[in-house]
Amino acid sequence: MASIRKHRSKWQVQVRRSGHPPVSRSFTQKTDAAAWARQVERNIDNGDLVTNHRALNDVSVADLLTRYKDTITPTKRSAQVETYIINAFLAHGLAGCSLRHLSASAVARYRDERLKQVKPGTVRRELGVLQHCFEVARREWDIPLATNPVSQIAMPQASKPRNRRPTPEELETLLVGCGRGRSPLLAPIIRFAIETAMRRGEIVAVRWGEVDAQCKTLHIPVTKNGHPRTIPLTPTALEILAALPRALSD
Repeated sequence: MASIRKHRSKWQVQVRRSGHPPVSRSFTQKTDAAAWARQVERNIDNGDLVTNHRALNDVSVADLLTRYKDTITPTKRSAQVETYIINAFLAHGLAGCSLRHLSASAVARYRDERLKQVKPGTVRRELGVLQHCFEVARREWDIPLATNPVSQIAMPQASKPRNRRPTPEELETLLVGCGRGRSPLLAPIIRFAIETAMRRGEIVAVRWGEVDAQCKTLHIPVTKNGHPRTIPLTPTALEILAALPRALSD
């Protein structure tokens, strides 16, 4: 049975038949979606759909990830971080697995292996990218994956949020270490983060035009959740900004 629904500017159609994995595709015209659904249903009835699934032997996880990195990742604000995650995936053995033989157990083994190396939150982010890649492939790229293998496994538990600030001694040790680094901005960035609770990406993107010294505020036009915000600046935060050479922070 075929279901057709409008999603943003496209029509998404999915054909489900007992004993066969669901097949999905998107169209700009509803008539094209309905025609495609009828053709798929005829193929199932005639036993011709098997050929489409055999094609999965020729498509690897790496093929999907590479296409995702080239077409989907650049549209995101987190493109740089996501590119790093995908490149790490491409160097892993899982990337060489064909979609025909990909299973939830293979993804689970990857999860368990990574949990021995990094924190659960990192693994959750990595699997989130992989899950979205498979979902885009199923819904928009006409890849006949029966299911999303990442959706079938348990995600690692999210890490507990941190609820303490560094002690004066810890901060002093950290700033001394920053003095041995190559960037003169490292120590000011850390001190400014402590004063404002801003994210690293927000801090390094600050421009002088966004600082209102008279009102003691800083406007952040682009944030992680997509909503701009204005934050108050403490006297110490203003002192940190005032001490920066303009050439370094413009």
